[in-house]
Amino acid sequence: MTVIQLEVPDKLAKKLEPYRDRLPELLELGLQKWQEHEQQSPQAEKEKVLQILAASGKVSLPQPYTGKKPYIRRTPVPITGKPASEIVIEQRGPL
Repeated sequence: MTVIQLEVPDKLAKKLEPYRDRLPELLELGLQKWQEHEQQSPQAEKEKVLQILAASGKVSLPQPYTGKKPYIRRTPVPITGKPASEIVIEQRGPL
């Protein structure tokens, strides 16, 4: 068995005191839970958030493109005048 010295805040030490004999088991369970949390992909988290939003009824999720309707390519609207970046620089003034 390996000995690991660990410093914990006093408040946490008081909470752990009743479980002193079971600390290896507690650490094992905590480590398993932590690894499960790390393995969840960001995509899975995104899907979970989207499902919660959809269930609330305040947001409707877009439907995937099925190919039944023809794709219509829109032409960009012509814009005139100064670029927004130049306007921001002018209004910001000297640094």
